[in-house]
Amino acid sequence: MVHVLKKSFFVSILFSSLFIHFLLGVPTVSAQYTSDGQVFPLAGPINIISPTNLTYESNNLTLNVTSIFLLGPKYATFSYSLDGASNVTIPLTGTQEPREATRTYENGTIVTVNSTLMVPFTLNGITSLLGLSEGPHQIVVYARYTANNVIGYDESTVNFTIGSSSESTHIPEFPSWTILPLFLIASFIVIVCKRIVRIH
Repeated sequence: MVHVLKKSFFVSILFSSLFIHFLLGVPTVSAQYTSDGQVFPLAGPINIISPTNLTYESNNLTLNVTSIFLLGPKYATFSYSLDGASNVTIPLTGTQEPREATRTYENGTIVTVNSTLMVPFTLNGITSLLGLSEGPHQIVVYARYTANNVIGYDESTVNFTIGSSSESTHIPEFPSWTILPLFLIASFIVIVCKRIVRIH
């Protein structure tokens, strides 16, 4: 009996989110997956805001990721793996923006109502990446979403490079030992040119 209730709860949430998505345009349906390969429609894809596929001069960066999830940060976990190392949990916050609805009564009265009912949360995870070594790096961000007894997963990968600021801005010095030979060569050319002019 309990199993049937849990299943019906998940199905009702699933249909509710699909209904809201198609009728109200709420972006809650995406191709995230469950452990048995099914679509998990209650969450949106992970978006890695930073770092991106660039070369950075600083070896201290901020990892900033976002996603959308119907049930909020309490039922979600974000983590990351840097260069294949063990997963590290990313602290999560979640916000909801109320949806505005207008209701018109028979007497002509118009009432505007703000509601967060069935509005998805925007999840945001921010953490620091400190002491990164020079060279290429790969970071994989994992998401785990829990909806009753159904678990959804997602992951996203970005590659970036830490470069040396001294290498990128270094301008080689003009060797001082070349000044005297260049001066002698220039003087020789001037003398030869003057003699050629006198001969003509």
